[in-house]
Amino acid sequence: MRRGLLLAPLLIGAALALAGCSTTGDPAAVPVRLAAPPQTAQLDWLEPFPAEKPALVFGVASFRVTDNGWSADISVANRSEVGWKIVERNDEAALQFGLMLFPTGDQKEFEHLVNTFNVPATRPATSYKPELPVVLEPGVTWRGTISARGALPGGLWVRFAFGPFSSVGAPPKGVPATAITWYTDHAYHLEEVAAVPA
Repeated sequence: MRRGLLLAPLLIGAALALAGCSTTGDPAAVPVRLAAPPQTAQLDWLEPFPAEKPALVFGVASFRVTDNGWSADISVANRSEVGWKIVERNDEAALQFGLMLFPTGDQKEFEHLVNTFNVPATRPATSYKPELPVVLEPGVTWRGTISARGALPGGLWVRFAFGPFSSVGAPPKGVPATAITWYTDHAYHLEEVAAVPA
C-alpha cells in the first residue's frame, strides 16, 4: 500500500499524516558509517496519490551518488483538474524535496516511524534543473534533476521526499484540503565501501 505524509491530522488509509515538518527521533537515528561509494541506480519508481484515481503521481527515475554529493531524476505528474502550488523557490527553507536516510528498508518500521513522528529530517536538494514551477497546472508533468552536495552513509536506505503541494482551489475528491508532502514507499539500499582484509 502506498504511504504518503500529509501536513494534517492523522489519517488512516491510503495516506499517513504528519502534523508539522519532518522530525528527528531515536528510532530513526542514523548510525555512523563510512561514506557510500559512487553508484548509479535505475529506479523507475512511480507512486500515485491517492492510489485510486490519483491526483498526483510521484516518480524517481534514477539516483546517483558521486564523490561530492548526490542527484536524482524525478517527476511529478498532475492528473487532477486543479493546479497544485509548490512552495516558491524564494522560500527554500520550506521545500521538502530531497531524501531521507533510514537504518532499514522495512515498510512496517517506516510506517511506525511516521505514526510516532520519528522520521529523520529531510536532506534537502539545493539544485533543481529545470526550476520547479510555482504551480503545477492540470495535465502537466514536471521532470527534472535535484541534487545536493555532501556524502551519504553507506549501507543505509534512501527514501525521497516531494513537496509541499497545496491545491489551487478545492482539492480533488479523496484528497485532504491541506499541504501534501509525499515520502516514497520505495527505498534504495546504498552500497557500502568494501571491507579491507586485515
